[in-house]
Amino acid sequence: MKKIARLLAGAVASAMMLAAATATAQEKWPAKPVTVIVPFKAGGITDIVARRLEPALSKALGEAVVVTNIAGHSSVGTRRVIDAKPDGYEFLIHETGIMTAQASGVQAFGYKDLKPVAAMANLCLVMLARADTGWTTVAEVAKGAEGRQLIAGVTIGGLSHIVALASAELGGFDVRPVQVGGSADAYAAMLGKQIDLMYASPADAMNYTRGPDGKPRADADLRAILYFGAETFPGMPEVQNMKEAGSDATICAPHIVFAPKETPDAIVDAMADALQQAYGSGELREFMTGIGGTELFVRGADLEPFLQAQWDAIAPLAERSQTGK
Repeated sequence: MKKIARLLAGAVASAMMLAAATATAQEKWPAKPVTVIVPFKAGGITDIVARRLEPALSKALGEAVVVTNIAGHSSVGTRRVIDAKPDGYEFLIHETGIMTAQASGVQAFGYKDLKPVAAMANLCLVMLARADTGWTTVAEVAKGAEGRQLIAGVTIGGLSHIVALASAELGGFDVRPVQVGGSADAYAAMLGKQIDLMYASPADAMNYTRGPDGKPRADADLRAILYFGAETFPGMPEVQNMKEAGSDATICAPHIVFAPKETPDAIVDAMADALQQAYGSGELREFMTGIGGTELFVRGADLEPFLQAQWDAIAPLAERSQTGK
């Protein structure tokens, strides 16, 4: 009996030492630089968001933050973080493209294979048409199309592709998305009458349609039709938002930080604290305001339902982008 008691006492002591060591390790996190994976090449919006966060995030954590780009398809960087050790030293920053890729069948894994930390830095696009059409609302686009298929200039598989399908479904008109690239290329295609609709950030939409005083230009070649956010965009108050157009959905691109699935909650909470502090420091918020982004920071209990709502809006459209139905 004494031997059994000694064994039990030893086991309890070992368990207590292990728990204490784990707690100590978590209390000291981070004890070395933290890597944030951007699953895109340098220069894109997600990369800029990560790099604008980096100085303030490093300060908040008390350790260096290393932003690392993984070129190629975004699934490569996503898979790396899914497979990473869940010790709080590797995170992923992505946007709703992680949902689009899974729902469209491009990759067999997605955001639910990771642990979300926080969502921030939201960007909703604007749909534009040529001014000579006279269209000002989604309903007028549908009426003006008169049953013909409209050509939508997009980045295939990207946010512009998804919102093109969303606007067509909302307005009850038919679109054929074609690859044109970024806003500058789409603008040129619009002027050449190669496409009927394009999609741009609010900042680009304002550049195409407004003067230095912020008022609509009478001589503008394009006209903003629909803002894909739920509320009126302050810089373009006359432009319909999704709610005004008859939809409770929004199709936007929040930037989301993820950790490996089994990362301890204490580390996730600490990272969320640091992200919130870094986001509030101003540099990233100023950048997002400059390109027409909207205020957003979601964490904790609000995060899962927020992501589910994004998935519910995006998944059916992403599936349609593959089937063409």
